[in-house]
Amino acid sequence: MQKKNFCILILFTLTIQSISAQQIDKVIISGYGGQHDLDVKNAFLIGYASYNNTPFTGEVILYSNTLQTSYNYAVTNNYDLIIRSTSGLSTGLRLAPDYPTVELVMPAGSNVYTQVFFGDVITSPVVITGAGEDSNQTGYTLEFYGEDPISGNNLSSYSNGFIAGQLAFVANTLNCSFDSARVLAREKGTEGGLLDLYNGFGEVQPQYIVTNPLPVELTTFTAKLIGKNVKLFWQTSNEINNYGFEVERCALSAERKVWEKIGFVNGNGNSNSPKEYSFVDDHANVTSIVKYRLKQIDNDGQFDYSDIITITLSPSDFELFQNYPNPFNPSTKISWQTSVSGWQTLKVFDILGNEIVTLVDEFREAGSYAETFNASVTNQMASGIYIYKIEIKSKEMLYTMTKKMTLMK
Repeated sequence: MQKKNFCILILFTLTIQSISAQQIDKVIISGYGGQHDLDVKNAFLIGYASYNNTPFTGEVILYSNTLQTSYNYAVTNNYDLIIRSTSGLSTGLRLAPDYPTVELVMPAGSNVYTQVFFGDVITSPVVITGAGEDSNQTGYTLEFYGEDPISGNNLSSYSNGFIAGQLAFVANTLNCSFDSARVLAREKGTEGGLLDLYNGFGEVQPQYIVTNPLPVELTTFTAKLIGKNVKLFWQTSNEINNYGFEVERCALSAERKVWEKIGFVNGNGNSNSPKEYSFVDDHANVTSIVKYRLKQIDNDGQFDYSDIITITLSPSDFELFQNYPNPFNPSTKISWQTSVSGWQTLKVFDILGNEIVTLVDEFREAGSYAETFNASVTNQMASGIYIYKIEIKSKEMLYTMTKKMTLMK
């Protein structure tokens, strides 16, 4: 079954970090205790059931203590989520990076506008919430705002519990991490994926998230010619249930222009952080023009294709020739040709990869070149096999090729 929502954007600078998937089944309501925290708990349960009345079957406890102590308790007892029922966002932002296995949801401030947030909610380790559509009463800027299902005063701590419940429901329903649920909620929120000055991404809308989750989002798909091989490189910004990628190639000069599978790369399952992938096609030099595409496959077997990229191969345009004479003692000539201008480097290495000498290291125009290597220049070279390597860096590509030569004294 083919899915329809594999999309490609062009982005080139991304930060890499890992997010491990987890379901939310152990929750702490951290606050002052009493009826207030009990109401926050009820708001969480109402938020969890707000889409289709599915009850939360995990554990929710009231823990009236400091946020630091709450974190320590959560880690020791394997709790997934802390819902902070009081203000103190600055403390949460300071502590959260030290506890990466525990999610934190808390209001930006009180209804009297005593605390505000001026940072980037997208990179914040805390889900920052507010109450009601006019959320500038409670904080600035928020990630989400929500309803207060407990009181008629639109209290931020009650809407905080409600939003946490909605996000937990999304994570558990899609079997994805809480952070992935956040990404989905941003894209499908009432602000349509746009960040509002006061209300963040708006209300969380589970009805759109669980029925049409964000696809694996491919942000970069490129090809680079390295010698006679082609290195494919791609990045994703989000992944939901990603089994992996089949790499397919189509050689245009072949008698039959058909796509063939040439490899498979495992996906990362669920993630809301950028991931990098690569694949080397070492049989690409069979034709002058080659096309590539990715077949992204979900864990349930659904799939879709990426856009197609094309690369032109010209084996005769870049060639490193066998040294002559070979074997040699003490001198030999190394020749090469290239149709592109760029920074050229020619080096000699021993069989273990240790550099012996650099013969060329400068910018040169396209053309044919030759250099003489004299082994007597260095007293360290004994009889044996050595490696010489040419590398040409142009604006578009990196060309590199190596060959072996034999010194016989």
